[in-house]
Amino acid sequence: MPTEAIETILALAHAHATIARALEVQGLSFAELRLLFALRAAEPEGRRPTELARELQLTPSGVTRALLPLEKRGIVLREKDPGDARASHAKLTSAGSTVVGDAIGPAGERAAKLLRRLSIGQTKQLQRLLEEIGR
Repeated sequence: MPTEAIETILALAHAHATIARALEVQGLSFAELRLLFALRAAEPEGRRPTELARELQLTPSGVTRALLPLEKRGIVLREKDPGDARASHAKLTSAGSTVVGDAIGPAGERAAKLLRRLSIGQTKQLQRLLEEIGR
């Protein structure tokens, strides 16, 4: 049983690597794309890096490191929280919103291509199973 569990996790890691490679779009890595999609869902307020870290299962310093190149490209803006001088919120800039909007179509097409061998029922079951593992 432990060997089967390891083999399952290794297969899951392989699938993740395949997905990450396939969903590199618009000059964005998969990790950047996930971060930008999370910020898009948080519009217009944005999110604190600590909130993004929890949501994306990253460390706060990992989120900060991921935001830096996106800020330099003008895709993301960090603003001080007026209610807490120690905190900031990350937001998409208008250029960032455009980048995410442009990435949705190609990312969706690539994701659909990855899942094309699964039926709709299998895809929904896979999503439920992955959500269960992620809890």
